[in-house]
Amino acid sequence: MSGVIFLGSGGGRMVVLNQLRHSGGFWLKLSNVNILQDPGPGCLVMAHKRMLKPSSLDAIVLSHRHIDHSNDINVMIETMTGGGFQRRGRVIVPGDCLNDDPVVLKYVRPFTEIIEIKEGMKLSIRDVNISFPIRTVHPVETYGIIYEFNSIRLGYIPDTEYFPELAQAFAGVDFLIINVVRMITDKRIRHLNIGQAGDLIGSIKPKMAILTHFGLQVLKASPEHQAKLISERTGVSVIAANDGMSVSFEEKC
Repeated sequence: MSGVIFLGSGGGRMVVLNQLRHSGGFWLKLSNVNILQDPGPGCLVMAHKRMLKPSSLDAIVLSHRHIDHSNDINVMIETMTGGGFQRRGRVIVPGDCLNDDPVVLKYVRPFTEIIEIKEGMKLSIRDVNISFPIRTVHPVETYGIIYEFNSIRLGYIPDTEYFPELAQAFAGVDFLIINVVRMITDKRIRHLNIGQAGDLIGSIKPKMAILTHFGLQVLKASPEHQAKLISERTGVSVIAANDGMSVSFEEKC
């Protein structure tokens, strides 16, 4: 079965630094391919707690370099490759994760294949097709992602401020994972607020949307309640992630 396991559902400085929610990103099992997305602080610990085997990973993907998305990237590369003794897998990251103050350290790069994301890029890992349809609007280089497997399309909208092209870039996805840090917009921070996330879900119309990466404002407002309100407004099944939650995509189709 293909699905997702959330190794954390927290985002933003206060939630992550105080671990009000865990921050390990999420693990995708798509067909026969294992992909780790955005391994933030605590990813290694949470993966082992959930009885997952990092040595089985086929790829690690970063949407961007911020610490709440990338903190555990190097230790997860080491774990994926048996401490570097078994060169395997792929690490797929924006260019600014590799250049000038890199988050992917140079000493781990020979352990795996490094792929630099470009807007519009497509690649395949066995039966899974991965595309990066759009660069989002965020203080660092950040990309949205679509995974295609078993005739299912899964979209991931990472950290970004709202802009109209987002809905078109993710049109036609069956499932949507969307980061929602804020209840109200702060232009200095450049994140989606809950209303904008609802607007995107209503425009894209996936079969199911999963809210995650909650900042303090959203936690105080109850992510579950906000998901229910978006469901009622859009007619889309919307749920709020929690730490350790798993969702099977085939069961929801």
